[in-house]
Amino acid sequence: MNPNVQDRFVHVIAHEYVHVQQTGLTDFEPGDPHATVLRVSLGEGIAEFITELISGNVGNGRHAAWTRGREVHIESAFALDLDSTDLSPWLYNYTPGSQEPYDLGYWVGYRIAKAYYLQARDKRDAVRALIQQDNPKAILAASGWTPGMWMPAKVTGVAARTAAPSA
Repeated sequence: MNPNVQDRFVHVIAHEYVHVQQTGLTDFEPGDPHATVLRVSLGEGIAEFITELISGNVGNGRHAAWTRGREVHIESAFALDLDSTDLSPWLYNYTPGSQEPYDLGYWVGYRIAKAYYLQARDKRDAVRALIQQDNPKAILAASGWTPGMWMPAKVTGVAARTAAPSA
């Protein structure tokens, strides 16, 4: 996590604000057969990606350090669990005091959302589609994401500055 509490607060608020706008990816009860690793990870990852577009950073910057050089391994394991309803290997698995990576589903979902955004011709429509979507397999297919694929570290420039949907 970002050690600057005020800076981290901005990212948390942005992340949670995205969740408020999402319609089809969150608010599942434990054991719900629709609460798959892909669906819930994508919901969290979309929130992380849009947080980066809004604020310049994601909420948990440790993911990049934890995963560097392990992208293919982590994402290949994730791909095997896409339809699983056991979220514990990927989400909501922080152990206080542990230095082990946690919540890697956020990171993989973020990478899928970023891949979707990067391939989109219309960035505003891409953001809108990510927030409104309720078919995670369609987003995954349209993203072109593959385990370990290269992406820029951050989305910058005009595309990022104009990505926010208009009111």
